[in-house]
This record gives sequence, structure tokens and C-alpha cells, in this order.
Amino acid sequence: MVEAVGLSKQGRLYDLHLRLTEGSLALLGPNGAGKSTALALLAGRIRPDGGLARVFGFPPRSLEAARLRAYIPQQLSFPPNLRVKEVLEAARQLKGASPAQLKDAVDHMGLEEQMHRTVAQLSGGWRQRLALAAGLQGQSPLWLLDEPASALDSQGLHRLTHWIQDHRNQGGLVLLSAHRQEEIAALAQRAIWLEGGRIADTRSPAPQVKHEKPA
Repeated sequence: MVEAVGLSKQGRLYDLHLRLTEGSLALLGPNGAGKSTALALLAGRIRPDGGLARVFGFPPRSLEAARLRAYIPQQLSFPPNLRVKEVLEAARQLKGASPAQLKDAVDHMGLEEQMHRTVAQLSGGWRQRLALAAGLQGQSPLWLLDEPASALDSQGLHRLTHWIQDHRNQGGLVLLSAHRQEEIAALAQRAIWLEGGRIADTRSPAPQVKHEKPA
């Protein structure tokens, strides 16, 4: 369970209340609305000025919370000379994931033919797939994703949608930010609209399209 009560960060977020106990929830809104700030607070990257946040009952900055979540920020860079397989293996060791879980992440994001390429040789879309595969391997029950599909093409979005559906079906939680309507409809079951750092509306995304497993 993810819970925020009166969470605030001066100049960026004011009195945020949200509770996620199942499924996926999208944070929507224009640039500067507070979406990234909310995710960073729950990821323990920044300290709140006020309010209370809990990740499965633990403070976001605690070691216990860190073990229970995966966080993918908007911009995640890797050394350009490293090969894809080296990035993924380093992430596997850091997260304590198994080789089988690494392979599962590679399969989900379709990276099999990119493993020997360097980061510098990847397009923006492939780098985003790499960031997702590196950060989401393992068994973290909570995924915090800041605009995870912004650089993905339709096939990449299709693959991420399937992976999120698998994660939800296994009892996992997903809290994400998004802009494009096709992202929102594909990735989220519910949505909160933020504006000026405050909740302006709650809404349901467009009906989700059922995605078959990518070939």
C-alpha cells in the first residue's frame, strides 16, 4: 500500500492526499503540476516539508521502503561506452535479482538483439527500454514510474503495457505520471489530475485495450 496524507514540498506540491492499495494509478497534469515531485517524495529522493507518506507502512527514505519499490525517473543515463548486457548485469547485482529475472526483463522490453550494442549506439526509445529493463527487474511490489513511455514508440508502449499488466496480475502496484492519452489509457486504471501542486480532479482513463503478449 502507498499512502500520502497532506504531503507538501514548498513551491511544488501542496497538501497531496492519495492512497493506492491495488492496480495502477496515473498522475496527470501540465508541466510543473507536481507529478515528478510526488513520485520523488514517495521514492525517498527528496524530503517533504509537511505531511506523512508511507510505502507499505514504512517511511519513503527508509531501507525497508527502498527494498519494496522500483523507481524510474524521467531521465536515467548510463555510461555511453557500456554495452546493454553490462548495464543490465550491473543493475541485476545492485538489485539482488536473479539471472532468470534479468532474462524476464530483457524479454519484456524486447532487448534480445541489443545486448551487444553500446549505450551510445541506442536511440532514445531503446535507451528508455533499457532503463525500464534495468530498473524493474526483480520482485519490487511497487513501481514508481515518471513518464515511462514518453520516449517509447507504439511497440515499446505495447511491451510496457503488457509488463505492467503482468505486474498487476501478480498483486503489484504501479504509480506513474503520463501525458499522452494513449499512454494513460494503456497503463493506468485510475487517474488523479494535478494542477499547481494540488489535486484538481480524479478521473478514470479511457477504457483500456486488452493487449496480447508481444511476439
